Amino acid sequence: MQIWGHCRFSYFGRSDTGREIDTLETAFAKLWHPVRMAVRFHLFETLLLPAIRAQTDPGFVFQIVTSTRMPDLFQDRLDRVTADIPQLRILRTEETDLNRALNPTMLEAGADGTGAAAHFRVDDDDAVSVDYVARLRQAARRVDPGGMITFPTGVIGFLHEGAARHAPFQKHSIAIGLALVEPPGGRNPFRIQHVVHASRVPSYCDPTFPAYHYTLHSANNTAGYGRIFHLDTGEHRRIQRLMQQHPEFAEGALTTPAAEAALAAVFPHTTGEALRAAILRAGDPVGLAEEMGFPAEPFASPLTPG
Repeated sequence: MQIWGHCRFSYFGRSDTGREIDTLETAFAKLWHPVRMAVRFHLFETLLLPAIRAQTDPGFVFQIVTSTRMPDLFQDRLDRVTADIPQLRILRTEETDLNRALNPTMLEAGADGTGAAAHFRVDDDDAVSVDYVARLRQAARRVDPGGMITFPTGVIGFLHEGAARHAPFQKHSIAIGLALVEPPGGRNPFRIQHVVHASRVPSYCDPTFPAYHYTLHSANNTAGYGRIFHLDTGEHRRIQRLMQQHPEFAEGALTTPAAEAALAAVFPHTTGEALRAAILRAGDPVGLAEEMGFPAEPFASPLTPG
């Protein structure tokens, strides 16, 4: 069975996190704001890409979808930082409907006669465990076409009052690493509301291993685009709950034994300390932009015919 991974990288168009960016002018002002993009690239390069490189099962395709309109400065960096990953390819599209943009990919998957393929999703600021593809391949053998696969156990990394911390995390049907088993031309994994979908189709769930790193930081899409970055993550309700659930954090701890053991087990190419350093660095978006040579102000949107 083929395994396909799907990741959006500052894609301009309709998708489950793209509803606020509805004009090209807004995309240049917010989605592709250089300070925001610096955070996205930083986490993409330090969390997601190393985990993709380190997969124990190399037999997969990992496709990043982005927009042809994204400024060349970011296009060039995207090419450069992904060039060494043989499984990775970039789909650049003018299509602003993500489902239509991915239709050719979904037709291609399994069209070689192998039948249904497993399609997983991950955001550019999260990561899947190094054994994720191997685990998914095993699970997909148990799932009929049209079914869903969820690995609900992982680790969450977050910023809180100037410190980066890690804690165990579990959520059934979490979007990170969520997979669909689909025949050629079937649904892509961004086409569903993942929690709702789990109540409508047969689902396979394996909570027995840590499958992902979930990152809460200054430029999370789910925090909205009202501001380019959000440094007051201590106000986030999920973070407030985590602080309450782990009283050791109030005493200065940056991680828990369970979280640290999970990170060591499924992200052996790095360390919990290094991951926390990366999350902490995301708390300085302006500094990251300067370090990457990005301008502090947004690019001007090209003039469109009146």
